[in-house]
Amino acid sequence: MKRALILSGVGARGAFQIGVWKYLKERNWTPDLVCGTSVGAINAVAIGAGMPLDRLFEIWTTYHRPMIYRVRMLRFLVNLLFGRPLKPVMDTGPLRKMVARHLDIDALRKSRIDVIITAVNVLTARLHLFNQHVIDIDHVMASSAMPILFPWQQIDGEPYWDGGVMANSPLLPALESGVDEIIVVLLSPVGNVPTAVPGSLTNAMELVFEHFLIGSCQTALASRGWPAAGNSGEYPPLAHGVEMGGRDIYSPTIKTVSPSRMLGFRSLLNFSVRQARWLIDEGYRNARSQLGDIL
Repeated sequence: MKRALILSGVGARGAFQIGVWKYLKERNWTPDLVCGTSVGAINAVAIGAGMPLDRLFEIWTTYHRPMIYRVRMLRFLVNLLFGRPLKPVMDTGPLRKMVARHLDIDALRKSRIDVIITAVNVLTARLHLFNQHVIDIDHVMASSAMPILFPWQQIDGEPYWDGGVMANSPLLPALESGVDEIIVVLLSPVGNVPTAVPGSLTNAMELVFEHFLIGSCQTALASRGWPAAGNSGEYPPLAHGVEMGGRDIYSPTIKTVSPSRMLGFRSLLNFSVRQARWLIDEGYRNARSQLGDIL
């Protein structure tokens, strides 16, 4: 296995990944493995199932907020105030219909690209990885079920929610597979480009959240001895590599691509056509500038 594409999660920012994917296709860069979490899981399954780029673009620029989720804030607040059983803030019935309509699970089963998505078992707090041989609509919905905001999903009789809780950038399966080249698509600039000291409470809260988003990626790399990325977003090869269960020394090329500036909290659930178009363009521009040297 030579190449892996890692698609991070965080809501409506996932349109950024479509722009990156457009650039990768132009450069004839095809992954052998795609790992995704949350919205990255939806995009990963679409890519693995062979969805054409123009169809991906059409979906992202057609489905706006009411076609993704319905807000049930009053119901949520009433249940919260009166101690009733938890009801999520949003109804994701429209999202399920969209996913079921457009994701070709049969094509995914036959794909030559390996696909892995993540979800967290609510009861056991364990991260689970699901591959293309078992993934169905429930798994996709579970991986993208943002806690409290979206309802958890039942898989084999147990509740699961967003894999981003523990692995927002699911890099570990790629490292375990021993791929030679890894591209990680981040949906936050934090960890990839320098950021300023927060100047307000809102800025500080946003920065903490963005640190959470990058945490799993940096932890996975640090656990194997990788130093921090350079200014280009590329992680330098390890001087002595990593022992892989008695196999040869392993030190893949790892490159990250991300937005060039902070996107703000509002971007997370802003499934507007205007933002989607801008993020797709931003993804393409940043992939060209940040990945150009290695592709």
